[in-house]
Amino acid sequence: MKKQSFLKSSAILLSMVVITKILGLMFKIPLTHILGGTGMGYFSAAFSVFTPVFAIVVSGIPSSMARLAAENYALGRFSNLRRQKIAAHITFGLMSLAACGFIILLSGPLSEYIIKESSAKYALVCVAPSVVFCTAMSVERGYYEGLRNMLPTALSEIAETIFKLILGLGFAVFTADRAKMSYSVCGEVFGIACSSAEEAGDAALPFIAAAAILGSSLASGLACLALMIGTKIKGDGVTKAMLNSDKVMDSYAHHRRILLKCAMPIAFAAVITTMTGMIDMLTINPCIRYAMSRDAAPFGKFLDFGISAEELPNFLYGSYEGLASLVYGLVPTLTAMFGKSALPSLADSWARGDRQTFSAGLRNMMTVSSVIAIPSGLGICALSEPLLRFLFDGRNAEICAAVQPLRILGISAVFLSISLPCFTVLQTLGDPKKIIAVMIGGGAVKLILNILLVSQPQLGLAGAAYAELASCAFVCILSVIFIYRMGNVRCHVTETYIKPLYAGVMCMLSAGLSENFLSSSGLFNLNHRIVTLVSVAIGGSLYFISLYLLCETPKKLILSCFAKKNPKTT
Repeated sequence: MKKQSFLKSSAILLSMVVITKILGLMFKIPLTHILGGTGMGYFSAAFSVFTPVFAIVVSGIPSSMARLAAENYALGRFSNLRRQKIAAHITFGLMSLAACGFIILLSGPLSEYIIKESSAKYALVCVAPSVVFCTAMSVERGYYEGLRNMLPTALSEIAETIFKLILGLGFAVFTADRAKMSYSVCGEVFGIACSSAEEAGDAALPFIAAAAILGSSLASGLACLALMIGTKIKGDGVTKAMLNSDKVMDSYAHHRRILLKCAMPIAFAAVITTMTGMIDMLTINPCIRYAMSRDAAPFGKFLDFGISAEELPNFLYGSYEGLASLVYGLVPTLTAMFGKSALPSLADSWARGDRQTFSAGLRNMMTVSSVIAIPSGLGICALSEPLLRFLFDGRNAEICAAVQPLRILGISAVFLSISLPCFTVLQTLGDPKKIIAVMIGGGAVKLILNILLVSQPQLGLAGAAYAELASCAFVCILSVIFIYRMGNVRCHVTETYIKPLYAGVMCMLSAGLSENFLSSSGLFNLNHRIVTLVSVAIGGSLYFISLYLLCETPKKLILSCFAKKNPKTT
């Protein structure tokens, strides 16, 4: 089987991320317009409770499967490779069924006592089945990633996003229409009597959010079915001769122990990572209420939009998660793909004791990650309001709430984007416990600062963003130190971080100044979306020129793609 190089794997996964993020925005933006800040509060709160359960079952599967598959293939253990996949499906499949039942059975208490919104139980019930489908997909994706074949992951991700766009948005629109029709006919919305159209709209929001989530769960099921059929037809490239050459197979119990040993530390780290979302859900609403009780004046601008004081905390939380966090999360998703594409080659070279290849692969991964992360995060910081208006034009109240937090989160995106590939390396080096330690520290920073800062009336949501920034910076610094020390690799600070930072600052300044000039001068009378696109293009162009003049590593990586013969791919 022909293996994909780091660059080809990265290109496949990056293309997949770009496509899925565009499709994801096509889903989230209309959904935000339908639900508004309050409805997105229901949507985000359900996922905040569900995500830790999902993380402990699913998050450790792809990377542990990829690592073990890469090691078995490198050592010629082909029969073990196949048996390991079967053991993973059985082990994690049973865990996912238990998790699904747990969410459904406890949906009432979780919504009542954790989310503090009893109507959120519908969304929790609808999201529960997705853990079963995503578990099966994660086993398949991790297996093929370990064989350096990223196409199953990329194609299934794209298929899942397309189904989610069609079904999730379709179910939401259908439910909203049925709610309006029901109110116009009998004055009720799904059995709830309403005295006005506004009250009917508010009563329908939990059901619309649940319908959108149900569509997403069904989308995962369809993508899982397509992936299973596709991989069965295409095969994994392991021939009968290769299987016959490996006569020794470990027991299923052995594989189960190894899988759980590799996956559980990563899963616990992922749970701690997702706890930041739980921290926001648990602290933002009560801290906002406390801040309003101390001084309501800074929140008066939101009351002018017609939002009641009782509804305001959930509205602000929904705006933060539905708008600011959505844009903020785009960049880390990109750089996480470099860790995913690099893991098989890093695990292979580490298992064979080839430290030179490992060091080169690590440096390439970290350089490319910083080259992507720094300008993207600083660009979000400079263009926070134009980006929000580009994506959510018309949702003025939500944009007003999200613009300042997003400006801060843009800087956080730089740190988080560099951290995520580091977690992959720590797993490859066989010490995922360090990920847990780092994330516990980051979570503690986030929790303490959230309580202290969000409670300040003059900060509000910006306090949550500052807490996220401090947490991400803490996690990033420790992660980078750990991987270089454990891998015994010298960090080229200037080439990897300083030069991209200089070019990124040029990008940020040029994009911000261009947007300010084009918006305020009225010289060309351009639509605000055109202004944003032109500003991004100007900032990006100056960045790539600066980067080309300053940095050698990105140029070498790009030139290697066009080399006629490159036998030593990393």
